[in-house]
Amino acid sequence: MRTDGSCQSRTKKIISMKKNIVTLFLLLLAISGKAQVDTTRSGLLYGFNNSYYLTAPVGWIMDTESGKEMGITAVFYPKGSSWVDGETVMYTTFMSYDTTINETLKEVLAYDSSQFKVRSPGSAISKQKPITIGKNKTATVLSYPGDAKNSYETVAYIPEKKGVTMIIISSGNKNGCTNNYRSFESLVKSYKFLTDKVNITVGPR
Repeated sequence: MRTDGSCQSRTKKIISMKKNIVTLFLLLLAISGKAQVDTTRSGLLYGFNNSYYLTAPVGWIMDTESGKEMGITAVFYPKGSSWVDGETVMYTTFMSYDTTINETLKEVLAYDSSQFKVRSPGSAISKQKPITIGKNKTATVLSYPGDAKNSYETVAYIPEKKGVTMIIISSGNKNGCTNNYRSFESLVKSYKFLTDKVNITVGPR
């Protein structure tokens, strides 16, 4: 199970945000309901300050259940594999900006980089070519080398008004992220942000 790295350190706040969600109402006026959707590959993902669509690459499955306890919005793995046992998997989550410090994408990148350097002081983060999403959105892509304790990860950071969507490919194999990069790129390019105006009704504890 991938619990290390930026996922573990940044999902704690997300877990608390999602507790006791009873009812969710989303603005769907811009989305057509006529298209046939493969529910094992595509879906609307939502949470505090975010709702967006992703479509898994051909041969991969979208799973919105397996990562719940870790506060992960959705996980992806090749057909015939699983989130727990898959050598190379992908996942996505959303991190709201800390408004008390006027946090931006720059601060999020600096935070993740500092956390990585604590875990792996002898390794260097590499910046990959940005991934273009549609006509007017770009994902910043960083690769974090793994070691005996930590998985190899490449992360696409997509800035939104109230936070950052993160799409991650993670592998226990040194070449896993590289060999599956086209699938990762396909997942990132399928990203469609819907709205940050998500109304959540919180029930009693």
